[in-house]
Amino acid sequence: MRDIWENIKDFFGRDWTPAEKILVILCCLLLGIIKGFLISPIKRGLFCGNNSGNTYNRFDDGYWLDEEE
Repeated sequence: MRDIWENIKDFFGRDWTPAEKILVILCCLLLGIIKGFLISPIKRGLFCGNNSGNTYNRFDDGYWLDEEE
């Protein structure tokens, strides 16, 4: 068990090149985004709005006011 903590300490204590820093940050960011999508409570997708727009049922015969019979 001691070896694991020493390895972790060595991993974070070493010198990082700028490319390695960017890759580690991007990997952590993308893994966090993927994890967030997988555990999110959204079941039917995202919807922005409140359904109060101008909608009509074009198949409803009683809708049209200008019908001539």
